[in-house]
Amino acid sequence: MPEQYIQTRFESICGEHDTWIVAYDSAAFGVPLYFVWYTDNKGGDKLLTFNNHEIFAVTALEELAGRVREHLPELQAPPKLQRWLDAVGDLQPETCNTYSVDRIARQIRSKKLSLDALDGLSNFIDLFGDYANSLHDTAHLAAFRENRIIESLIGYYYQHIFWPRLNDQEQFPRYKRPPLEIDHSELLRVFTGMKEKMEAVIRIL
Repeated sequence: MPEQYIQTRFESICGEHDTWIVAYDSAAFGVPLYFVWYTDNKGGDKLLTFNNHEIFAVTALEELAGRVREHLPELQAPPKLQRWLDAVGDLQPETCNTYSVDRIARQIRSKKLSLDALDGLSNFIDLFGDYANSLHDTAHLAAFRENRIIESLIGYYYQHIFWPRLNDQEQFPRYKRPPLEIDHSELLRVFTGMKEKMEAVIRIL
């Protein structure tokens, strides 16, 4: 009988409150950063931001909850954030996902985007969208969110990876997807621009 995945208490609380911690790893900062990611029933998935729309980030995972409590008046915090903080208490925090952006950039440069690389790139594009969802004005991000090369990549990803894997996990490893026809230099340029836009508004505590 296969070993069953046991959800930790911290993960269970995150699931109950639709509030999670994600790691963001970029050489621009030297160390991994930790963000709070949550689902807003009215506005979709978002990142926790300050009132001036900077992204809340810490370098020490174990200090995240305390830093949120300390800066709560300065944050665009949904009501459930306080309930999440109360529920996690002093539990050992855990991340639910890691965004290794330098690794993604290297894989784009190699022009050999593996399944793992495409998963990472798709996840980053989703994260960028969640950042945009956290803002009132996204006009400065429109060039990235509506970029044809990003739309092409996401279209390929969902048609040949996301849905085939979701519909038949057993057969997916044998699924022969067509090669991704894309301008890797242009993809790298757009990806780098998205990355720089986000990183410019991260406030580290």
